[in-house]
Amino acid sequence: MLASFPQLGDSGQILEASFGADLLVEPYDAELGKLLHESVGENSTFHARTGYYADVMLPVVTETFPRGWKERLVSLPGCEAARCLDPHDLAAVKLQAGRAKDLALCAALLATGRLQADLVRERLSETRLTERMLLVTDQRLKEAIQMAEEGKRTE
Repeated sequence: MLASFPQLGDSGQILEASFGADLLVEPYDAELGKLLHESVGENSTFHARTGYYADVMLPVVTETFPRGWKERLVSLPGCEAARCLDPHDLAAVKLQAGRAKDLALCAALLATGRLQADLVRERLSETRLTERMLLVTDQRLKEAIQMAEEGKRTE
């Protein structure tokens, strides 16, 4: 999300305390993945020194991405070789994970107009999900929308 909305990492913003980044390397091999984890992963020397770390993702994670995600990748400002998921694609992935922090992030982005619920729903429909997961993610999206609306009312 920070590639599309860098201000979300500012003081008082929802990603202010986000210190990890998911890293998907292409081409990937297990030896490279291990080397990267040891170099910049959680609990690495890099993490201890900077406070930041990377979670090295296995390529199988792309099976949770909506079709067409590669065409929608967003360049990371200042590092054009790095590409990030489009916010609506990432929201679809976050809704699959369904952690409280993921729902809170989606709700905040919906409340501020950075995400469009219909587009997130469309991206979920473009993702290979079981019927059960389609229902679960739809319910999570509804919950995030409700949280966004409640957040707007309390402002």
